[in-house]
Amino acid sequence: MGVLSKQALEGIAAYKYKAGSYTFLDLQLNHFWNAMVEFLPLWMAPNLVTLTGTIIVILTTVLLLAISPNMEGGAPGWAYVLSGVGLFVYQTLDAIDGKQARRTGSSSPLGQLFDHGCDALSALLNCLTACVAFSAGNSTYTFAGLSSVSVNFFAAQWDEYHTGTMSCGNGYYGVTEGQLTLIVCLLLTAAVGDDFWLTEPLLPFASITCGQVFILTCFASNVLLVYANVKNVFTAAPLAQDQVGHKDLSKLQALRQLVPVAAVIAGGYLSMIVGPARAVYLSHPLVLVGPFGLNFSRMIVCHMSKVPFSMQSRILVPLAAYLVVVYVPSAAGISIASPMVASVVYAGVATAVYIHYILSAVFEICAHLKIHLLTLPAKKSE
Repeated sequence: MGVLSKQALEGIAAYKYKAGSYTFLDLQLNHFWNAMVEFLPLWMAPNLVTLTGTIIVILTTVLLLAISPNMEGGAPGWAYVLSGVGLFVYQTLDAIDGKQARRTGSSSPLGQLFDHGCDALSALLNCLTACVAFSAGNSTYTFAGLSSVSVNFFAAQWDEYHTGTMSCGNGYYGVTEGQLTLIVCLLLTAAVGDDFWLTEPLLPFASITCGQVFILTCFASNVLLVYANVKNVFTAAPLAQDQVGHKDLSKLQALRQLVPVAAVIAGGYLSMIVGPARAVYLSHPLVLVGPFGLNFSRMIVCHMSKVPFSMQSRILVPLAAYLVVVYVPSAAGISIASPMVASVVYAGVATAVYIHYILSAVFEICAHLKIHLLTLPAKKSE
């Protein structure tokens, strides 16, 4: 029994992508991207283009974290330059994978799922890179950055599910601008040193570093973008019937779909503020953010296949079990499990569920559409 029903696979086969709005910078860089795609060989599959860029971001992030595992800065200038260049290469490849698909006649619904999945991973990695550069350390600032990026990405997918259009910005400042801002910050860090972000601006109301100010600014902007997504969902005109399919687009269902997100974030902040797991999450803020991956992938698949997106109990059950095991005995003055062990088990279960779902979905879509994930048929590459 696969993870996708026959109805879902048929919906995916009939799926047509509907692009969202573009910013001024997107339109200007499009000339550069049109030129860059011509350098790609015709045998190169679009998903391979996406994967190449993602691997580059993974490698540069792992390098920075290997140098500064506590995200307290101290990396040499060349490492920040490498991260900035890697992000620019990723941005370029991410922008031209769709152009390569049209160029080779290999556009498919699988491309969007693969692209958005890589985008979700890269967004978290870019946030970690920024936290290293800003010397944020293992702190609530790092968790605030990671969680706001994750919620923002989920909200954009949730918005698209209900309105049919992807919205990742306000029309003036979007993903492209955010990535270029980080690139500039990385190059600036390489030039002047990461101690720059530890200086304290003259703020009359708080003692806070420049790096923390930047993270809080990003947090606030992500909150505003999420608010815009929520407003879109509850005020947008109803979708045309051919776009609705078998979706449940009621407002009540829309709210229910947000429950797992709210639960994971609330659990994360609870664990970082009080209780026996506080030290674990201050040193490992990714543990509770990771499970968002399952929600990303399921939401994208449900939108493409026009099927209902139910509340994801697969995330809530291990989260509830974790909170009970760690906090209930602690409240009674006893301890039956190490917070670290419970946290690792929770993260492991959530990650295993995510990997199983995404791999199964990808292979089932490939089989149904009779396509390959990372290669093109001979006739497509000629």
